Amino acid sequence: MEEEYTVSRLSALIKRSMEQNFSKIQLKAEVSALKVHSSGHLYFALKDSDAVIDAVCWKYVAQKQNIKLEDGMEVKCLGQVTTYPMRSKYQFVVEQFELSGVGELLKILEERKKKLAIEGLFDQSKKKPIPFLPKTIGIITSPTGAVIRDMLHRIGQRFPRDILLWPVLVQGLDACRQIVEAIDGMNSLPADKKPDLLIVARGGGSFEDLMPFNEEDIVRAVVRSDIPVISAIGHETDTTLIDYAADLRAPTPTAAAEFAVPEKIKLQADISRIFSKLNIITANNLENKRLFLRSNKILDIRGIVAEKIQRVDYAFDRVMSAANKLIANKRLLLARIMVPKPVIRENVNDIFQKLQFLIFAKLENSKNIFTILANGIESNSHVNILRKGFAFVESPKMSPITSIAEAEKFQSFSLIFSDGRLKVRKEPTQVDLF
Repeated sequence: MEEEYTVSRLSALIKRSMEQNFSKIQLKAEVSALKVHSSGHLYFALKDSDAVIDAVCWKYVAQKQNIKLEDGMEVKCLGQVTTYPMRSKYQFVVEQFELSGVGELLKILEERKKKLAIEGLFDQSKKKPIPFLPKTIGIITSPTGAVIRDMLHRIGQRFPRDILLWPVLVQGLDACRQIVEAIDGMNSLPADKKPDLLIVARGGGSFEDLMPFNEEDIVRAVVRSDIPVISAIGHETDTTLIDYAADLRAPTPTAAAEFAVPEKIKLQADISRIFSKLNIITANNLENKRLFLRSNKILDIRGIVAEKIQRVDYAFDRVMSAANKLIANKRLLLARIMVPKPVIRENVNDIFQKLQFLIFAKLENSKNIFTILANGIESNSHVNILRKGFAFVESPKMSPITSIAEAEKFQSFSLIFSDGRLKVRKEPTQVDLF
């Protein structure tokens, strides 16, 4: 008599048989129909030219991987074949996966780079300036390891600043999500707590280790950040897509710290040197002006002329006021004694208007003549004459020398130019003895 099985028992036997016979095998296939469930599990199909097998990758496994699965990827998957009894089907449970080759990964990155470039995410016009001396620096990186220690040490050594650390994973599938949340989170802080500069950093690693920083989500987060971002991923030879989107790319995390703040000691030395130079220039300039005024006893006639013109203006105003007052009084007096006939009144008004015009014209003409004379005095002053290329010869007694004969009396004298004094000493006369 044949043995009787329940459906559950048969399903369990089939499951055990398949897992024992197809345990730990590696498949090379193309990813198709990828679905990321709300639980975090990945459901997809692995196919080649002739067949298809359903596959699943549990959440805890996917989070440990360095790449993010996409439809069309050529991958190598390590796992086992098993069954899903509830639907009477078999599937491949993926325990580890990687791209089938670096060439395949480079192809994907190049296509992604072109796509983002077309959208304008790498345009130089979108780059924000890096602040010269940020008050607070936000650092997004792993809280452990040499990277954060080196950066903190370097910033403290150059110019100590407030540091706001947002710890994240820098490797694995979940790293991308955490870094995006950190960038958005820093930008969402209150104004008094928001950093002036962000640094996204990680140390060196393999090409696959750096894959989270090639994700499209990170690129978009960097571009939409209101805070300037410095990328510091890997070593100098490593380049990721975040480097194209960042406002500044640093070859290493330590270099990012150097880009973030100036060197305090050097800055203080530069400021001291500039102030010293300004003090010397100012002192020399003041001394030259003092010597120039003292040696030449030059009085700027423009000030005197301006003061005289001001006096004329005041006098003119007083005369005009007195004339107006006089005319008004005379007008009132005549109005009282004259017969108020319309014709006579109009004639008198006309005479007074003409008289007022003549007085004003005479005063204005006198003022213009004085101004012309004053300007002539100023233009012919000795200061302007010296500026035209002439020189003033002065004896050691501070008196002018006006002839050769008078100059012969002195062993030395001074030539005064518009910009200073030049002392001249005569050569001693050679006497021949016979």
